[in-house]
Amino acid sequence: MARIDYEFDHAGEGKSRTGIYVRLVVIFLVVAGLTAGLIYYLIPKSDDGSAVSDPAAHETQLPSAGGETEPPSEAGETPAPGNRPPDGSGETQLPGEAEAETPIENTGTAEEEPKVEEPLPVPADATQTPEKGKPWVGDPIIDRPDVPQTEIPADVRPSLDADFNRAEKSLAEKNYPDAAAAVGNILSSPSVIPFSTEWRQAAALLTEANLASFDARENIEKYMLVHPVKPGESYSALAAKYGTTIEAIKRLNGIPADNNVLRLGRRLLIYPGPWRIVVRKGPRLLELYNCSRQAGQSSDRLYAVFDVGLGRLGKTPAASFVISSKLRNPDWYSPEGGVIKYGDPENPLGNYFLKLAPTGSPDRPLLGYGIHGTQDDSDITRSLSNGCIRMRNADVETLYTIVPGRTPVEIVE
Repeated sequence: MARIDYEFDHAGEGKSRTGIYVRLVVIFLVVAGLTAGLIYYLIPKSDDGSAVSDPAAHETQLPSAGGETEPPSEAGETPAPGNRPPDGSGETQLPGEAEAETPIENTGTAEEEPKVEEPLPVPADATQTPEKGKPWVGDPIIDRPDVPQTEIPADVRPSLDADFNRAEKSLAEKNYPDAAAAVGNILSSPSVIPFSTEWRQAAALLTEANLASFDARENIEKYMLVHPVKPGESYSALAAKYGTTIEAIKRLNGIPADNNVLRLGRRLLIYPGPWRIVVRKGPRLLELYNCSRQAGQSSDRLYAVFDVGLGRLGKTPAASFVISSKLRNPDWYSPEGGVIKYGDPENPLGNYFLKLAPTGSPDRPLLGYGIHGTQDDSDITRSLSNGCIRMRNADVETLYTIVPGRTPVEIVE
């Protein structure tokens, strides 16, 4: 049988080794490339593609007042230690505290360590974390009323002492008009600076005399009037007519609060208004003025003065308001959106709330402010609220009784 010689079985034996070498080189290059890629993929990198190095070699931050390093703000600046109000705005500083400190650059040498300045001390009466009834860092270090210092001249002191003694004696004898007259002499003295210690003592005596006279239902003809009830009249109509309240008419005449029967011909004692209120932020006082011209007076007459508490970090605005509504046993609508019922220990409003509405054209919305009581009398004369005006419960009850709705309230510095 003839042998068939297939040419491809023998042709190119000399070239076959060259092809093998080429294939081996190609395989080597592919393996080497894959290995390099795998190594490159496994090496850690920063976000910008460069290898990660020790961050401590590039930046050093100053410690905060609490000994911890504070992160930079969104603007890229390091906030000053102990300088962060509750809203996180960072706008309020403790008095005398320096501007935000700048981090010290590291020169990159291992031998030289950056010098870190000592943090500013935090005042002993400020806290770094919020606690109930305690100030934040950034609240006023001196949280008390402004009381001007005054020196009474030696030749004036005897007459002032005599008027003080007269007022106290008249109060003890329940001669309230004479007590008020003696206090008037003190307050009108040029030597007595408004809101000084002497002024405050006299104002307290005046308040006691006027309120005691009111509760005693004493007919001070100079300021009160007698109204005989006519057909068709009601408590609400009389209150509106004379600028007073239903509560004041009933209290002044010894009528129970739940008795709405108005007997025809009854002679009612009425202390007419209108009234106005001035809240002074510096002295932390609320002044109640009677604006009636019943006694022929040409100006508003100071009737009572009460201590008040204000909003922390200046949250109580200096602006004009009116009393828009009066609430007894109020629920509290917290800034976080919850409702705290009256009687709950967490409800800070006390027994009465006089809601304030802004008047005129304020430069910003002034909603949610009011005058109310408190669960803790130690709040009075301090800056602890969210902006409302706090009073002792007995004092705000007096306001609730005397002043009607739409009474103007001026808050001044």
